[in-house]
Amino acid sequence: MTARLPIFDRSSAPSLPFPRGWYVAADSDEIARGDVKPIKALGRDLVVFRTEDGEAHVINAYCPHLGAHLGHGGRVVGDRIRCPFHAWEFEGKTGKCLKAAHGDAVPPRAEIKRWHVDEMDGLILVWFHEDGAEPDWRVKPQPDFDLEWTPWRRRVWELKARIQDVAENDADISHTPAMHDLTDILPKLEMDTEGQICDWKMSIEANRSAFGLPGSPRLWDFLRIPATIPSRIEVRRSGFPLGLIRQWSTLPGGLQLLSQTFITTMPIDNEHVRVVARHRVKPTPIRALTKIVLDKYCGIFNTTFEEDITVWENKVYRMRPLASKSDWSILKLRKWARQFYGEGVYEDALRREDEMRKAGVLP
Repeated sequence: MTARLPIFDRSSAPSLPFPRGWYVAADSDEIARGDVKPIKALGRDLVVFRTEDGEAHVINAYCPHLGAHLGHGGRVVGDRIRCPFHAWEFEGKTGKCLKAAHGDAVPPRAEIKRWHVDEMDGLILVWFHEDGAEPDWRVKPQPDFDLEWTPWRRRVWELKARIQDVAENDADISHTPAMHDLTDILPKLEMDTEGQICDWKMSIEANRSAFGLPGSPRLWDFLRIPATIPSRIEVRRSGFPLGLIRQWSTLPGGLQLLSQTFITTMPIDNEHVRVVARHRVKPTPIRALTKIVLDKYCGIFNTTFEEDITVWENKVYRMRPLASKSDWSILKLRKWARQFYGEGVYEDALRREDEMRKAGVLP
């Protein structure tokens, strides 16, 4: 009789829960006064709305009365949101029911969970803690947001991945020359971790083809356009969900390309995330040229990002990767990131992976 080996796919690999931190529920310009928007986030159904006083709120979606979804047919009344089913009204600031139908007395426990919200840098941020604890830190204003830039151009992806994979990608410098056409040389990286902020500075020799200069190498050599273009990239990660990427490049002819991408990741559930990239560039003196630069930058970034998606949607997360020397930045980022999990959570995932590896059942 032949023994059957257990079958394990990637879903059986040890994983980490949603990290604590500030997540983007919506961009500010998506929610005007009186607007109500349903979202799926952090394994829950939520509702984002803006009351008539201009304040944004996020609450659980379902009415405690008979379970109607307030994001589908609910509407703002003053500083409240009204249920579409029986017109119960819930205060945005507290989530408490202040009015029941037909003048009935409001049941004492009639309220909806309200999430802590901060609004800054054009984003509606919601605080997540697995035990519902109060926020113990705030997101700092992002650098350079007060300078002149083109309007943001947004791109949204929903994919099968974990937030840990997406957040670690920027620090994974060794995959860039191995996987992408952006460069053939390992970037140089400096990383600084302080509190809830992780900053890193990267120097990269970008291939000229990455800037839309493919074709005959002889032509570019004749025109004295170098094979690589030096670029400086700075990344600020505010917790796991928020990443600001700033890039400075000197293109042929002395044209300076200054770009920003503000990228945010929201877990939809345990296996899927929503990633929003917001791109903009420093305007040139010529409007048509600015559009060309922005189009080219967005195209390069989005194409490179989508190459990573193919890997993320089919990989497992390794708690103990077999790391090499060039993986030092990933390991440093993971050490910094442990602060965003409850006590013992990270260690428990490490232990479970060790046990599965020893038993020969680790995917």
